Amino acid sequence: MLDSTYFHGIRGAVYFPSRAYNAWQTWSELNPEEIDRDFGYAEDAGINALRMFVSFEYWQEQPDLFFRRFEQVIALSRRHGIRIMPVLFEDCGTDNTPETRKNKDPRTAICVCSPCRAIQRDPSRWVEAHGFVDAFMRLYGSDDRLLAIECMNEPHWESGNVPFAQHIVALARSYRGSVPLTIGCITLWHNLYFGDDLDIYQYHDNFPQSAENLERVIREAKTVQRLIGKPCWLTEWQRVREAGPGWDTAVIPQEYTVPALATLAPTVYGQEIGSFFWSLMVKPAYLMAQRPNGTYNGLFHEDGSVYSLADYQAVAGKDKIRPVKAALPEWYAKSLEECGE
Repeated sequence: MLDSTYFHGIRGAVYFPSRAYNAWQTWSELNPEEIDRDFGYAEDAGINALRMFVSFEYWQEQPDLFFRRFEQVIALSRRHGIRIMPVLFEDCGTDNTPETRKNKDPRTAICVCSPCRAIQRDPSRWVEAHGFVDAFMRLYGSDDRLLAIECMNEPHWESGNVPFAQHIVALARSYRGSVPLTIGCITLWHNLYFGDDLDIYQYHDNFPQSAENLERVIREAKTVQRLIGKPCWLTEWQRVREAGPGWDTAVIPQEYTVPALATLAPTVYGQEIGSFFWSLMVKPAYLMAQRPNGTYNGLFHEDGSVYSLADYQAVAGKDKIRPVKAALPEWYAKSLEECGE
């Protein structure tokens, strides 16, 4: 039976390939050699778990190919001693259309929700997602190569999709699989929308104003762990921003736009709590609410250099050395130049 100590030794990261702006692009453009390379970087840094968004829309287009590619990813992760936590559906981002999910313009390409808002908000259309959940749970619901199955990322009432997420969790639970079920919640209390249907609670804290603020919330999560007997994982964290998180803020101090995992890593890793930072690869911000102010994040460039030696050592160990390239990813900077920025 799962208890609060389940894999509390996670040192995880969120993973998208360097040039994928969303989940559909991850799977439609998936290159096993690139995945193997990036998982090797993760292994080198002592990362033992990756949170990876799958794509309902790509499954709709290419169901057999999607699962062949997913199996390739799982096989590669096992080779590198890494367990995957797949995310089935997504609240965040612009609405999901063929145009938005295929967008590669560096000024406007961001994450897309999944499924589209029309399905999320219309109970009569939820059945359209059943085939994907059925296929995924039958194939992987009891596959011990997976760390957990995250049914959806950040559903909340303002988006009108909590009932959809509750429905998906209940549907996944009905298969009685052995892989733990979870939801990527914005805060600890959002997990209460799903209660006993979740095996693992999650919460996110990307830009706390101090390490002390993050530590206080971690202590609260550990208290919840003891009270409910379930793991509580911090599945998104990035850096300290003393002036505030900067959501939907056009201009923030330049020093706050860059990766700085070292500002929080000692606090996170000093606790017995599972955690995932955003993100393994150096990339422009996933959300449009952070893109206009120039935010980017991540640890590794495509060539294996790291943005910050301090960040790399905070994650991998203080004595480890790796080439440093403290700059925007070259491909992204070049794309912006070609767009006239």
